Amino acid sequence: MKPRNLLLLLLLIVILLVLFLLRRCKDPHPAGKITRTDSAYASPPYRKNQLVLIFKHPPTEQERARIKDSMERYGIETSEIKVTACPNCKDMPVELWHAPGIETYVFADPVRGGTTTGAGSQGQGEDSTSYYSPNFIFQGPPDQDGRPTAGISKLVSRRFVSNGQPIRVAILDTGLDDALLNTGYTWKNPAEIPGNQTDDDANCLKDDVAGWNFVGNNADIRDDHPGRHGSHIALFIMNEFQRDSANALQLMILKTHDEKAQGDLFNSMCAISYAASHDAKIINASWGYYSGYKSSPYRPLDSMITRVLADKGILFITSAGNRMPPADDSARKRGLTEAELRDLTKHQMYPACFNNPATNIIVATTVNDTMVSPTQNFADRYVDIGVKADSMENGVQLFRVPLVLSNNYITGSSFATAIVTGRIAALCPLTMYQQHPVKKETFLAYPGIHAQYNSVIGAKKQVAGGRYITHN
Repeated sequence: MKPRNLLLLLLLIVILLVLFLLRRCKDPHPAGKITRTDSAYASPPYRKNQLVLIFKHPPTEQERARIKDSMERYGIETSEIKVTACPNCKDMPVELWHAPGIETYVFADPVRGGTTTGAGSQGQGEDSTSYYSPNFIFQGPPDQDGRPTAGISKLVSRRFVSNGQPIRVAILDTGLDDALLNTGYTWKNPAEIPGNQTDDDANCLKDDVAGWNFVGNNADIRDDHPGRHGSHIALFIMNEFQRDSANALQLMILKTHDEKAQGDLFNSMCAISYAASHDAKIINASWGYYSGYKSSPYRPLDSMITRVLADKGILFITSAGNRMPPADDSARKRGLTEAELRDLTKHQMYPACFNNPATNIIVATTVNDTMVSPTQNFADRYVDIGVKADSMENGVQLFRVPLVLSNNYITGSSFATAIVTGRIAALCPLTMYQQHPVKKETFLAYPGIHAQYNSVIGAKKQVAGGRYITHN
């Protein structure tokens, strides 16, 4: 080949290579295409065209512009972005960004909004400015095993006592039934004047007297779930203060789940942030959501619970979870056997699986004398404590609903969680929350909790050490 022809060929190759690289830089992963290493069945459901941003500090306009520039290079039409902020404007900055295909941005590897500290694949993203996540749907609360309960019936004619130092417990759930609003156990925001439709404490929420409805973005915290899930959680917590208490209960009601008991990451993050800034000591999260990802796609929630809350001295108490047919079907398609479906080391449920030996997360389930309830999850790596059921019917372990005149029974790890929350809140001194970071074992080992140990359950590696308390 003549030197001139060879030179032209080399020049052509260089041009083609440059064009290829320019195209890669502009759009390395076309919008709408999700890059993952897991089975297609592993992806948890999320709301389309939504992206949750949890900022590590209040963002500057330059940082926002840099994020949008990165998104535009990725292929997102940034001119269509609409931003919804948490209604509680004084708390941690959490925003929901809306735009066609924007949820696919976090599947870039890595997210390019700044200097990264972790990979952005498998449903999570992080840079120097913020965490990024699709707005995952929290299916649930996965409870009651086909045993729906009616609204709260007439309460027992018992004086609701409230002695000792006040301890604030935030319930993130479906709200609170009207019958429970005036028991003396609900938190009263001292900076708000009830019913004046004014934002007295300047946190952008009008009349957030006892909490907030993050689903409807208003002060109506009433429970509209047919089974009154959140209200039953409150009853079990209240009952622990009735039976034995060193503290005074203040229930902060944060409605994060709608009438179908469905919530999402954005509203839950806003509610957690609200609880943290209003001095809650315990957050009760009697809900959960399965994921088949090899690495958790819930990094923002994990960081919020195990870092931010722990540093503020706040316990996070959550449920081990129960069987859910859609999640179980997905797990079977990924190759899990029937014996593995309730094993949290095989079939991960969050936030329960954020747990580790030193964290502030306490995970609860239901037990009897020989085993965890066959409808509920287990694994001594994650589950810290069980609650002994009151009775059993057709193999299902049940708790009697307390403080009501009717003789109702209910099942689910949600209610075991509420009993553990109530026991710790009623009896553990407030000084125990002053360690930074707060550690769960301090509470679980407190003598007033009256924990016992079942060698059979411990040997089966279903609950750590076979530890449990009795509901009465």
